[in-house]
Amino acid sequence: MANINENSPETVENEVVNEEVVVESAEVEASAEVASDKPEKVKAKEGFGAKVKEWFRKQIVSLKRSPQRIPFLFIIIVSVIWLLWLFTFSKTAATYSTIDLAGLAVFVNTMLSILIIFLFLYAFPKRKKANIVMLVLIFVFMAAMIAMDALYYYEVYKFVYIDGKLDEAGLAANPYVLESMRYAIAHIVLQGVSIVILALFPIYKKLLLKINTAKVVEGNDINESIDMAD
Repeated sequence: MANINENSPETVENEVVNEEVVVESAEVEASAEVASDKPEKVKAKEGFGAKVKEWFRKQIVSLKRSPQRIPFLFIIIVSVIWLLWLFTFSKTAATYSTIDLAGLAVFVNTMLSILIIFLFLYAFPKRKKANIVMLVLIFVFMAAMIAMDALYYYEVYKFVYIDGKLDEAGLAANPYVLESMRYAIAHIVLQGVSIVILALFPIYKKLLLKINTAKVVEGNDINESIDMAD
């Protein structure tokens, strides 16, 4: 049999075809890799968004189970603020040592700011109905603190304004006195907001329960019809 020439037209044509197939397969693999990278990036972005959404959903579910956390958190914040201001109030009361009622007002407010936190815990026991008596006492404590702030402001005001005139010399030496009076007004406002938030508790409790926090579970759709006749 005669040997086939390597440079024959048929051999050259086969080699060209093989090269084209290799190039096409390489292009297909490259495009497949690029296409496979895109869904991963999309999934990563969707995964982060889904995690954030799930975190918010869990927080809302937690609030729906324990909506009393909203007024409780605000009461804690107000109590901490008062304790941070306590140094200024105490310093003013020590400066005007003859004002017995101002020192008493500071002491009562400090005591009530701590006790109201424990009182709130007893007012809303875990997995039980709210204790009405304790709730009433919370409102009484808040009203008492507002009264003590007003008493403090009035007593210090009498020493700051002598015969209707501001004691500028005394305030220049003790600038924290006017600061404590501003703190007393701010504390009255914060206690008023606390009363409003606690009074509106039944309303936003119902609103929270209306929020849909059901988790949607995606399932596979069955497109094929099932014949039940057999």
